[in-house]
Amino acid sequence: MSLTAAFTTTLLGLAEAGLDDTARQAARSLVLDGLAVAALGAGEKGPTILAEVAPEAQRAASAALIGREKRVSPADAARINGAAMHVLDFEPMWNPANHSLSTTLPALMALAETGAASSDRPLGERILSALAIGIEAQERLRLASGQFEPGELVFHPPGAVGPIGSAAACGFLLGLEPEALTHAVGIAASRAGGLQANIGSMTKALHCGQSAASGLESAMLAARGFTADADALGHPRGYGRAFFGDRFDPAALTRRHDALQIVRPGPAYKLYPSQYGTHFVITAALAARAQLPLGASIERVVIHCPPMDYVDRHAPATGLAGKFSFQYTAALALLDGAVTVASFTDERRFAPDIVALLKRITIAPDPTRQGRFDAMTLGIDVTHAGGDIRGECDGPPGIWGRPVAPERIRAKAADCLTSAIGAGPATRVVSLCDAFETLDRDGVTHLMALLAGSREEARAA
Repeated sequence: MSLTAAFTTTLLGLAEAGLDDTARQAARSLVLDGLAVAALGAGEKGPTILAEVAPEAQRAASAALIGREKRVSPADAARINGAAMHVLDFEPMWNPANHSLSTTLPALMALAETGAASSDRPLGERILSALAIGIEAQERLRLASGQFEPGELVFHPPGAVGPIGSAAACGFLLGLEPEALTHAVGIAASRAGGLQANIGSMTKALHCGQSAASGLESAMLAARGFTADADALGHPRGYGRAFFGDRFDPAALTRRHDALQIVRPGPAYKLYPSQYGTHFVITAALAARAQLPLGASIERVVIHCPPMDYVDRHAPATGLAGKFSFQYTAALALLDGAVTVASFTDERRFAPDIVALLKRITIAPDPTRQGRFDAMTLGIDVTHAGGDIRGECDGPPGIWGRPVAPERIRAKAADCLTSAIGAGPATRVVSLCDAFETLDRDGVTHLMALLAGSREEARAA
């Protein structure tokens, strides 16, 4: 059996075993968090442009766009909703580092509206299983990559592994046989990419949306008999060596684990809408701020952190780029005592107090500190007229091993949804997600209509 066939066989075996109560609850929580964040992100400029250029589709073969009444092809819906789910940098982080939700869930929701295979199991339950398998595929690929430190990454992880995860998830939902699913994975492997240079721009979110769409299209092509190399992952000139070189560990793709990745290590839910490394900075800066005397003037700030060039941005060009700046997020936490979606507007980025403090913040890279998020530590020294204070962080709230209370995740989702679609529809979305495994196609359509903001369709569904 080829490596690719063994990988897809492993995934199908896990999917067919179904989810236990712990995994099912984890998957439900991911659906709620992802859809809520997408609802809030749908109005951002990047997803708006993507929606404007996508052609409208006939209703019988169309899927909903979150935040819009326009209906488009399933692949376009996966792309646009995937970008909306990621654009705020508010979706969960995985270990090894990856954005596994926006690359998978939008494709499954679009497919569920239009082309999921019939089954004795409720559609919602199969979506949860497919989501778990799509995430499992991506995290196994990340484990196989051998690239765990940020400085080791060549491609942006969701662009590199997301298409394959989406293809595996969508292939399962379409009911593909093992051979066809192997071809779907092989097709998706040739559609992977994602330049790290585009982190901090609108294109970063497109990496995730495009991965969702590419996987969906790969599974649909395979369902019609489109083929790929029988071992696109393990071939000497295949995906593994092309993306990861000599670090590639094929055995990691089929290794037995005690629990699915959605359970162990599970997601690290984000409580701040920014790149995950900045959560360490924010946590340390908030700890320092709590020690600042009232009205104290900050004279100097030094951030002691691992060498992480891609987040060393002393003067981010935009509020969006500020999501990837240690200096900017430190300034926000010290000045505002909170970091929210509004923190990353151009207006806040170029406010006089932020501009002034950024000039006083420096980074002191420490090569003895690890940059991988499950082992990272960070400290901030703040000098003010009365002396020096220090804030430290060895993991922000919600990191693996220190889960935040489920109520806090639900409150985040409710806040995002209420801001995006209003209190009444938000309450109904939360209720549907709470019973997600019971939903049939009408239920999925109803849920997506609420998220689209279409009151008429939501009532009729």
